[in-house]
Amino acid sequence: MGDKFRRLALTLAAATAALALSPQLGAVTRLPDEMVLDAGAVTVIPVSSAVVADARGADGVTAERDGSGLRLTAGDAGEGRLTFSLLGVVPLRTVKLSVRPGRLLVPGGQSVGVAMTTGGVVVVGNSDLGQKPSPARLAGIRSGDVIQCVNGVEIGGANQLSACLADGATARLRVLRDGKALEYEVTPARDERDGQYRLGAWVRDSTAGVGTLTFYDPQTGGFGALGHAIADIDTGVLLPVGDGALYANRVTKVTPSRSGAPGELSGDFMKQRTELGRVTSNCEYGVFGHAEAPLSGGLYGEGLPVAGRSQIHTGAASLLTTVDDGGVGEYACEIVRLSDSAQPAARAMVIRVTDPRLLARSGGIVQGMSGSPLIQDGRIIGAVTHVMVNDPAMGYGICIETMLAAAGQA
Repeated sequence: MGDKFRRLALTLAAATAALALSPQLGAVTRLPDEMVLDAGAVTVIPVSSAVVADARGADGVTAERDGSGLRLTAGDAGEGRLTFSLLGVVPLRTVKLSVRPGRLLVPGGQSVGVAMTTGGVVVVGNSDLGQKPSPARLAGIRSGDVIQCVNGVEIGGANQLSACLADGATARLRVLRDGKALEYEVTPARDERDGQYRLGAWVRDSTAGVGTLTFYDPQTGGFGALGHAIADIDTGVLLPVGDGALYANRVTKVTPSRSGAPGELSGDFMKQRTELGRVTSNCEYGVFGHAEAPLSGGLYGEGLPVAGRSQIHTGAASLLTTVDDGGVGEYACEIVRLSDSAQPAARAMVIRVTDPRLLARSGGIVQGMSGSPLIQDGRIIGAVTHVMVNDPAMGYGICIETMLAAAGQA
């Protein structure tokens, strides 16, 4: 028995020495004496699989492993401790845990309109000028490219682009393609039909549509909506924001969804022009901006706590949305499936509408409901993003922490 214990001690000593030299153990030694976490927040500590962590005291705090290391998820507010050990035997470090109440967000559900001009113009197609081939196509400019500058002058719209090319001289264009800036020299061609010099490209410089407000942050005045990007309908290119606004929208018509044909919400926000805030960012996880005044009209004006990814589970939930003049309604749904990936995604969960009132009114999920907040266990867990075309009672949702992370980068 003595030899066996000596071998074990030597093995542990060798493992400890090896780990002491590893960057994974360095991550443990560099931790502060106390960690302060927001309820529902997730923190990843890059430690070796040989390091075992035990979280105690603060209700609901869990320490689990993923591909990045140790995934620490804060539960409810309270205090506790996080103990690290080598193989669960040799103590390494103890850190005090303090979990404070998570941020409160006011969930939306209000129907809103989004209108914006693009930063630059989006090429949606090339066109020959009579018998003359498209100069844009000959230069290598493609559908989906964003023309940002002509001869160093930033382009704010189609009219400005035409003005910059009006003399017919060869121009240098800066184009954004797949996130990369490229430059092209293009010589406009004279259109014999009206004598104007043209690029030979169809472009788009603005867009507008109906969606749903997801959240309003009373501390910062920030808001998020849609849960997915506004993209060009022809090219699928994410439209960069030049100038944009969020408007109050009155739902004037509901076209119900049916299998194979998603319905939609129609509104009159372009007539009302009641501006709620400025849109500053459009990304794959939604549109974000800052409200001119507190956004009201929802069902939870005092706010609700935010759920972390690990707090979301399959089962009963509800969604907040507007389908008539009655304002925001809360409707039963269920979370059918959660994505196995911890990576941000606009389709992180599968949802099913179960409320007979909403099914009767809209057939399930329709276009314009994107951004409708999802509530579970008294927390905001995410938002509706897409409808399943062949079964409109089903759809996809995004986690609220993904939207908040995107809002923080806006």
